[in-house]
Amino acid sequence: MHDTLKKPRELLAVSYAVRFPDLAAKSKHPGGEVDLDTMDPQVVEHDRQRLLAVERLILETICFNFTSRMPFAYVIKIGRALSATKKLTQFAWRLAVDCYRTLLPIQYPPHTIALGSIYVAALLSSFEQPKPPTEEGSLSSHEIASYLGKHGKWEKQFQSQVEDLEVIAHSVIDLLLTTTQNSSANTSPSTPASPSPHLSMRHQVEKYGHSFASSPYNNDQLIRLKISMRETEHAPRPRQPLGNADPSALYGGDDVPLLGRNDGTVRFLFGPPGVVHSV
Repeated sequence: MHDTLKKPRELLAVSYAVRFPDLAAKSKHPGGEVDLDTMDPQVVEHDRQRLLAVERLILETICFNFTSRMPFAYVIKIGRALSATKKLTQFAWRLAVDCYRTLLPIQYPPHTIALGSIYVAALLSSFEQPKPPTEEGSLSSHEIASYLGKHGKWEKQFQSQVEDLEVIAHSVIDLLLTTTQNSSANTSPSTPASPSPHLSMRHQVEKYGHSFASSPYNNDQLIRLKISMRETEHAPRPRQPLGNADPSALYGGDDVPLLGRNDGTVRFLFGPPGVVHSV
């Protein structure tokens, strides 16, 4: 969920191992990385310049905003707003962690990921389960799943749509299905702090002092849940097509040729129509 600083040469060494497996097979590096000293210096320098251009384009696109917002604070705040139980909120927190094993964090903003995690937690806690006694001042998982599964005032309150929650739910359930089929692919443990995915189970037990339970769901149950969701889901939201494979086609003016170059800086301002003005 966080970046690790790497120099361009380190990135190129790893990329060459993927692009040129024959060179990687001859590598003496423990990680199988290609020794750049064995490559053509002109090729390496050309690729380095291309990599820097792509990096600059990414920085311009995100408006040089390095603030990385996570969904976890939103899980707590939205859980309180929905009167969710503490148990359901903790479950949603762990599912929000698992969302980072999918493409969801680059498809939806953090608050939508948080709301989707609460929705999935409510679905998994209520599907084919008897309705438990309602805690005073709290809504049951059945009530929250029903509430978020339909259009309502909550969409304006939380700036999210039910169609997006359904997409998030299917992605997370697909991840859980993968976990039930592959026992070595563990999702989040019983506490909000996930262990490193590179640690073996033995090292996880040594580090955290306990082993982690396998997924409590089976394939049949999760598949039945997906079928039930498909029967009542809403049509996908219409999205504005790019209309051109070149993203720069969306923008006009003299600044378009400057994209990804070192001659100047382009800053993109995103927002609703009428709110963002040219600067």
